[in-house]
Amino acid sequence: MQSLMERLSQWRKENPSGGYLLLLLATWCVVQALTRLVMLVSSADAASLGPIDLVKVFGLGFVYDVGAGFFFLFLPALFLLVPQRFLSVRVHRWGLAALTLFLNVFMIFCAVSLYLYWQEFHTNFNFIAVDYLVYTQEMLQQIVQSFPLEIILPAIFAVAAVITWGQAHFLPQSFPWSGRRALALFCVLVVLPVAVACGTSPKWRTHLTENRYNNELAGNGPYEFVHAFFANELDYMAFYQTEDSTVARTRLRQMIAAPNVTFADDETTLRDVKNENALTGRKPNVVIITVESLSASFLGAYGAPHSETPYLDALTKESFTFYNMYATGTRTVRGLEAITLAVPPTPGQSILRRPDNGNLSSLGEAFRQNGYARDFLYGGYGYFDNMNAFFESNGYTIKDRTSIPSEEVIQETVWGVADETLFTQVLRSLDEHAAAGEPAFEMVMTTSNHRPFTFPEGRVDGQQGTRGGAVRYTDWAIHDFLERAKQKPWFDNTVFVIVADHQAGVAGKTALPIDKYRIPCIVYAPGLIPQGRTDRLVSQMDLGPTLLGALGLSYRTSWLGRDLFRTPESEDRAFISTYQSLGLVKGSELVVLTPDKAIAANHIENWATSDYMKEEVPTSLGEEAVSWYQEASDLFKNGLLKNR
Repeated sequence: MQSLMERLSQWRKENPSGGYLLLLLATWCVVQALTRLVMLVSSADAASLGPIDLVKVFGLGFVYDVGAGFFFLFLPALFLLVPQRFLSVRVHRWGLAALTLFLNVFMIFCAVSLYLYWQEFHTNFNFIAVDYLVYTQEMLQQIVQSFPLEIILPAIFAVAAVITWGQAHFLPQSFPWSGRRALALFCVLVVLPVAVACGTSPKWRTHLTENRYNNELAGNGPYEFVHAFFANELDYMAFYQTEDSTVARTRLRQMIAAPNVTFADDETTLRDVKNENALTGRKPNVVIITVESLSASFLGAYGAPHSETPYLDALTKESFTFYNMYATGTRTVRGLEAITLAVPPTPGQSILRRPDNGNLSSLGEAFRQNGYARDFLYGGYGYFDNMNAFFESNGYTIKDRTSIPSEEVIQETVWGVADETLFTQVLRSLDEHAAAGEPAFEMVMTTSNHRPFTFPEGRVDGQQGTRGGAVRYTDWAIHDFLERAKQKPWFDNTVFVIVADHQAGVAGKTALPIDKYRIPCIVYAPGLIPQGRTDRLVSQMDLGPTLLGALGLSYRTSWLGRDLFRTPESEDRAFISTYQSLGLVKGSELVVLTPDKAIAANHIENWATSDYMKEEVPTSLGEEAVSWYQEASDLFKNGLLKNR
């Protein structure tokens, strides 16, 4: 009896084109498996290395690799359909070799890109990778500024060339035409890709193991990228657990009710919020500095063993500090969404990037009702992530990189100017509003704490190109800004809020590691808001309502955020999410909704390390989670978060 290898060799001789395609597919699968192995080794301290889990990861990974490989074979299969009478054997072989080299460069490039992406996000390609590809200029410049391309690109080509040289020994010696051969190639071109597209699902890896790293490793990079490209919008009602809309809306209204709230109707969340205290009528300026990726774990005042923020640590002693605030998501647009719109994160894209997102009940609108000018200031080009379009359509004046005189730019990266230059624009904007005799709300978004982590020399002792150095520089720039602001006549009537958009990293053993969502929030307003601290659990989306309450400003709104100090402590909760997993934290419980209409619950055993214990879903907490998320999606979809 012939061995399997002998049969395979005989089949390859009889079917040279099919044998070559099989070789390309095998090479693809080997490279994908090696990439998966390298990423596993780089995360060995966080991934599960149990034999069963590893078999699951590499087994399912192989299935995804083969599926993606059928698409990889499309171009060579198409080329092989060309009859020999149209091209000589020599041209056929050289053409197929050139095409193979191109595909191998693509294959190695994907592998290297996925590895670098894994080091940054600890996840397979997802909708963030799609967003970066949409903004090609920013992506390319970040890569140029962050990585030694003069080494990486030639290395990619060299590896691809070596692989191609090895495969060239198996190029077909002839290209005979037959109906059987055409049918086989047609299957490779059409039938198999269609079968993969219709018969596979990225959900297979969602609950493959108990470890999120392993589940991510089980995917195939190009496969996940294409899926994310077409599936970064999720219809809540189609994918998540739901309940009767009337019941959910009634429960939601009960959860946002307060003694100072009067609903405008019997069905929606539109309501009048009455605030009155010693600051009512004073109308101080408000500057919210949303700091890129400022993790609570960087601040000594928040328990960091090695603080990167000496000034912010000292500032907390003169400020009111929210010690247990949690970001709603993992990206800048989520942070801006939570602060500006006071809504829980809806699945898929942030509202900032969705159609028909203008004229919403926003923080800026609440300030407008109180006579404030509203500005959005950003050190980069605000077309990125649709920021300019969103803020402009919601009544803000845009002041981004295009508004900054070139002679004032000390240093910049692809993401924007150094923070100190941005803060100079904030000072100028406040001067202009003071001269016009109008209070101002300045929504500021920084950029320096972002890869490639470079900043002006001579400011701090932090190392260029490192996250720690960038954080130290941002800390210095905020200090410098406030020192300059103290020289202004408007300083004594200004409230400064320093808050992160999200943490620097959200990778963990679970899909929603609670410790990776904790962010700092510092309210500095000498003479206006007393120094203090609250340890209460608070969501990033509650910052606006809580701030307006402290300032004694009344307003009409449809948002879902609550004033922390008008809410019983027993009702404290926070929202954390990825673009698919939606979490509600209340007490020591974490309820998670996923797009397979599932709902799970965990008891938080250790907040600092995100150690969870699975448990039955508490009925009332599950209902609350569904009401918050279902109604947030429904209200936006039906235009009920707009100003009315």
